[in-house]
Parts: sequence; structure tokens; C-alpha cells
Amino acid sequence: MKTIMITALILISAVCCQAQNKLAAGKGFWVVESNINEPKVQTIRFYSDDAKLLYTETINAKLNLKHDKVKLALNQLCNKLQENKDYLDNKKLIALAFNLKR
Repeated sequence: MKTIMITALILISAVCCQAQNKLAAGKGFWVVESNINEPKVQTIRFYSDDAKLLYTETINAKLNLKHDKVKLALNQLCNKLQENKDYLDNKKLIALAFNLKR
């Protein structure tokens, strides 16, 4: 009875425990920075997996990061920057993606 309980406990813990989901290789990440003195000005920076700066842009608008569409658009732009370095030449990627004036 004791061995059955121990075996069941090990199986349950093995099924319930999950490692942290790892990002796919080459995915990178982005950071949005703003200043309390200038809340409408935001700087968005895109980094590679090894924390190398790929692209940065400052916009005169406030992106609402609570909306999933905004996060999805930033994630897609980050993926495109990782895959294709030709995008790095354009200095208005975020303004174009969100139809903003710089």
C-alpha cells in the first residue's frame, strides 16, 4: 500500500510539474520605456536572444500594452527583425506598424 501511494505521488508530481516554457530560438524580446515627465513619448527597443540591441525607435504616442493586439504586433515585428536584417534600415517601423506620426 505504501509503495502504491509513493508511486502515485511521484506520477502525479511528474505530470503536474512543468519546466518554464523556453522561447523559440531566434525569437528575441522587446522593451518599452517611458518617462514620467514625458508620458506621451515612448522608446521601444528590440533585442536579440543574447541581449544585443537590434533596433530602437522613439515615438510620440503612448502604446497601450494591456491590449493583446499591441503585444502581438510588437512580437511579430520582433520576429521579423530577427529573421530579416533588411528591416533594420527603416527607421519608422513602429510608426508604420501602428499608423503613428513620429
